[in-house]
Amino acid sequence: MSSIIDANYVAYAANDLEGVLATLADDYTVSPFGGAPWLTSKDGARKMYARHLVDYPMSRTDVLGRMDLANVTIKREHSEPGEGSKAPSADVMMIYTVRDGLIARCESISQQGDEAAALAVVAKQLEAYNVQDLDDHVACFADDVVIADLNGAENLHGISDYRARYQGVFAQYPQNHAELVGRLACGNVVVDHERVRRSPEGEPFEVLAIYTIKNGKIARVDFVK
Repeated sequence: MSSIIDANYVAYAANDLEGVLATLADDYTVSPFGGAPWLTSKDGARKMYARHLVDYPMSRTDVLGRMDLANVTIKREHSEPGEGSKAPSADVMMIYTVRDGLIARCESISQQGDEAAALAVVAKQLEAYNVQDLDDHVACFADDVVIADLNGAENLHGISDYRARYQGVFAQYPQNHAELVGRLACGNVVVDHERVRRSPEGEPFEVLAIYTIKNGKIARVDFVK
């Protein structure tokens, strides 16, 4: 799955338009994370990349961190513009969703908001989760928190429902523990790669938890499972 992402980057760096397009699904979409798509087809991508390869060449893109799980790749990047580029240097996070071996969706996160505060509240909620301190854990989340599958259903709304769910989880699994495998951050968005065990002898499962922070609290969590 991740090889198609790598092929896309190699083609872009080589100024290879057809190589870039060969990595994309026919209904390829591009959007800001959590926002409406502003590009919705491979034909649209052809026009966009034809301009971008001329106007926005990059001299270097450094991958500062990467996570891969299921059909999703998340990359934290710093890019430097190439000679004659109209683009400034950029710090971004990119979320790629792959379907049938091709990139179906690309979502971007810019470096906006207090990243240190976002990292702090995500770390605090995980620490409270692992010691099953329900009050401290719930205190990290906004009153109107939303829990969803990435690009899928929203399956929980509001702090009352959130409290009730995790009160049940802690009661059912008193030895539940989430190991932090990795953490990426860009502005007010933090992504944790977590390995969860319901008990010390239990089979672990992995998730990517994408936390969006607003006004110092976690407003939304999108899961990749």
